[in-house]
Amino acid sequence: MATMIVRLRADAAPELIDLERLDRLHAECPGALADARLATWCRAADDGEHVWLDVDACRQFGIAAHGGSWADGFDAMIAYASSKGWTDEAGAHVRAHVEHTGS
Repeated sequence: MATMIVRLRADAAPELIDLERLDRLHAECPGALADARLATWCRAADDGEHVWLDVDACRQFGIAAHGGSWADGFDAMIAYASSKGWTDEAGAHVRAHVEHTGS
């Protein structure tokens, strides 16, 4: 199943891939999260198993890649995440689980 993914690496900035799939969100990291390069829009959570993503930045990345109508689906995904407690109190950041790919 394809999903919206944050690709983390030690040698490159994080990137969003599979933006057209808005039914699941996670981050993939080949090594330790502490070794991954992060960005202002993607920062490690205190638990070391999640990253916090800036909702507005992710929305802009998706709109740039897929056009303005893409934002409706993204906003629905964020509303669902908020209903599950996966956003911060302000709704400005969404939490994504880090899957360690090991390669």
